[in-house]
Amino acid sequence: MTTDSTGTAHGLADKLSSDDGSSAQEIPVEISFEIIRLFSEGLYQSPHKAIEELVSNGFDAGAYNVHVVTPRSLAEDPAGSDSLWVLDDGCGMDADGFQRLWRVAESTKAAGETVRGRAPIGQFGIGKLAAYVLARRLTHISKRDGRYFYASMDFRKVEGRRQNDPSAPPVAIELHQVEEDDARDLLAEIESKDPAAWSLLFGDKSAESWTAAALSDFKTLFEKFKPGVLSWVLRTGLPLKSDFRIFLNGAELRSAKEDATVLFESPVGGSGDKVAEKLSLEVTATGLKIPGLNGEITGSVTLYEKPLAAGKSMQYGRSNGFFIRVRGRVINLEDELFGLEALNHAVWSRFALDVEADGLRDHLLSSREGVRDVPAIDLFRDYLRAKFNEARSVYSAENKNKLIGIDLAQLLHGASPSVLGDPLVSAVRQAITQELQPSHYISAPTHVEEESRAEWFDGFRLEVMQQPILDVELTKMGPYDRLAEYDASSRVLKINEEHPFIAKIIAHSKNQTPATLFATSEILTDAFLREGGIPPEVTAEVFALRDRALRQIAGDYGPDPVEVLRHLSVADQDKDALEKAVGQAFIVLGFEYERRGGNKGGADGVLDARLGKSETQLEDFRVVYDAKTTASTTISVDKVHFDALWDFKNTESAQFGFIIGKKFAGQNDPESAVNRRTAQGREDRPMTVMLTEHLRHLVELHYQFGITLNQIRALFEEALTVTEVGSWLQNLERELSQEQRPVPLRKLLKKLEECKEDTLSEPNVNAVRVMDPRLKQYEPERLVAALQAVQTIVGSRWIEVNKTSGNVRLSQTAESIINEVDRRLQDDLGLPAVADETSES
Repeated sequence: MTTDSTGTAHGLADKLSSDDGSSAQEIPVEISFEIIRLFSEGLYQSPHKAIEELVSNGFDAGAYNVHVVTPRSLAEDPAGSDSLWVLDDGCGMDADGFQRLWRVAESTKAAGETVRGRAPIGQFGIGKLAAYVLARRLTHISKRDGRYFYASMDFRKVEGRRQNDPSAPPVAIELHQVEEDDARDLLAEIESKDPAAWSLLFGDKSAESWTAAALSDFKTLFEKFKPGVLSWVLRTGLPLKSDFRIFLNGAELRSAKEDATVLFESPVGGSGDKVAEKLSLEVTATGLKIPGLNGEITGSVTLYEKPLAAGKSMQYGRSNGFFIRVRGRVINLEDELFGLEALNHAVWSRFALDVEADGLRDHLLSSREGVRDVPAIDLFRDYLRAKFNEARSVYSAENKNKLIGIDLAQLLHGASPSVLGDPLVSAVRQAITQELQPSHYISAPTHVEEESRAEWFDGFRLEVMQQPILDVELTKMGPYDRLAEYDASSRVLKINEEHPFIAKIIAHSKNQTPATLFATSEILTDAFLREGGIPPEVTAEVFALRDRALRQIAGDYGPDPVEVLRHLSVADQDKDALEKAVGQAFIVLGFEYERRGGNKGGADGVLDARLGKSETQLEDFRVVYDAKTTASTTISVDKVHFDALWDFKNTESAQFGFIIGKKFAGQNDPESAVNRRTAQGREDRPMTVMLTEHLRHLVELHYQFGITLNQIRALFEEALTVTEVGSWLQNLERELSQEQRPVPLRKLLKKLEECKEDTLSEPNVNAVRVMDPRLKQYEPERLVAALQAVQTIVGSRWIEVNKTSGNVRLSQTAESIINEVDRRLQDDLGLPAVADETSES
């Protein structure tokens, strides 16, 4: 505002009305009052949102700075001569720019066009009409190419137009080109209100181009205007890190995202930068140095609780990612990853790294928007990646605590060590001294040398009394493995999320707490049983039965025989499918299966045969395997890693190992590479090579006759090459079908059914064998194997067999079970019916 020689105040409107328009160029505005009213009043009911629209125009013009200068209050300015100003240092407008500005309801930007690398926010060119809800006059003053222009829209002229009158002439806006002194006079009230904004317009440090929009002659809605509310509206629209800055009455506004909860902060360089230390980078008191980049690199990392990549601030730019600055300017606005691979999305959306690296200036491309690929840049990217991973580890730990839902340190807090710690100590002592077979859930280290066991165990005992469980991991152990494992070496409780019962608990829980508590109770139950002196073979059988019951509660009844054979037939081209198919096949053969997936060059799976302890030794044995697939017709020997599997076999304390595939190159030639390699290890490193058709044959024999675990042990002891495995299976089939009489399955089931009448005992294979002369001709192990084969065919809903005790639970009649077995063998599996003698003699 200025005053004349009489002291009368002159606002912008007065100055515009005093212009005679002699040098003006007319801009026709083809628009009706009704369109202005509908667009403005229909879209903008808040004075603050209308002003925000003018700020967005500055962003679309490529501005780095926008200044909003509000009018004085009516108490300070009774005449209401002040204007509300929105100034930006964008690209400015010349005569053509003003012409495009007033093409109402038509975008001023071509498709895909950007200004200073930015895509426009506005889509329809109607943002300027938002001013109509606040004021009757909208004036634009702009500098472009050293010239000054201004034009002012008086909305009263539009209000007088008849609605949709095609004969009404267009409203004319006068465009003036003026000298700098005239522009200074029009903008004079800015100088005292906001000196910083004034310096953007005029002076030695002024912007090369700029635009100032002024609202004057305010309407009733402006009475609702509050600077504090405008500040909040603009702050919520600001990204966290950007080259777009907004000032309100001289004060810079900070993004509302800065008020968000911070999970983690870390400096770039300095004594607290552990990442720089790991990468052996030179750190200074305030930053770090990278060889090949001149000067110091400074900055900081911030990780927020909630995602930054959301909200309306996205219209002005991103708030997350890497912000690499050279002399204060972000050089990677369009490349948030700065050339790195895609990073974890959940963390990335919450992560911001702002770094000042002026040394990158020597490596900038001609576009100034990228850098050359040189060793120094590679090392810089390594540092950025490591800083992200540092934040990621913090997020993972925080997220784990939320998922677990409980504080691990308090999980067993207040409980008596003698109640909780002693059982764990006792179970681990038994395992590490190899007095008894390992516990079902509790794993003790096997790599500790005998002379070091006492020292290791003393350390474990002290730690477990302070905190039995150090951490909880939800991990994939395979759908047929145990539901949990307590690793005594790390005191980590691993919960198998693929176990059907655990999967159901997690699916119906808000967090991981129920699964953690249930798994903890299972671990402690195992420890209590061992401490109580229960024989290990009994506890193993109890947990096997319990696991089966939990699976049935969860609706899982184990591998279906049809599916197992089908998977073995079609899985040869898919490694993951073959790994699982092999595991499922050995489950129906009576093994426990733990999928490993070939991690770190190891085996694809571990198979355990639980036979219990004989009078002299533990009869259990373990097998590791590696499944091989190929896109060609055969698997070459260079893809068969004998040594790696042998090393893994020793690590897992396994007795046997095998490699399985559809067909191996030269498998039938004794002089082929695969057979020579097998022969070389026959004495000191035996490893079996077998085909998927061999495993399918073994499963079929089990369905027909019942294969014992000891018979399968003999397979790995006696057969190594493909030819030897094939011959071994042929001999086994001949022995089962010709040399041995088939188990009289109908008689066996009927005798077990008769035992159900005795309510004081459970039907037992050993008992009926003793009572029946014909059944007595068969070894108990053979009878149990035959019943296990029945169970794998019809499912545990029909019959369940305890392979250790010989107890049998029949849920159907003997005749119904036999009929179902025959139906499955013939109709579903395409195999002969059960061989059985009908005579009852």
